[in-house]
Amino acid sequence: MKAHVCEFCNGDIRQRKVTVNHWYEGTLVIIKDVPVGVCGECGHRYYTGKTLDALDALAQNSEMAQERISVPVMVMGILDFPFVSVTNSNRRRGNRG
Repeated sequence: MKAHVCEFCNGDIRQRKVTVNHWYEGTLVIIKDVPVGVCGECGHRYYTGKTLDALDALAQNSEMAQERISVPVMVMGILDFPFVSVTNSNRRRGNRG
């Protein structure tokens, strides 16, 4: 069987269950345990069409959610310090630079 390879970095793609922040008609819905392909090198996620349809269907029924949270919304002003490059792999490890 041929392994799935990331189109961006040629890393191996593995099936994982992740949490997705999904916007639907202006509403943010957080959906847990979403099956996706995730590149082990760069972290790029691959969704099937069936999964994307399921995300929309769940978001349409967000009033049925088992849990609700409050999320702060902030606006970033002009930065007065040098920009720092942050890659997907750095974000996954919690690094800031």
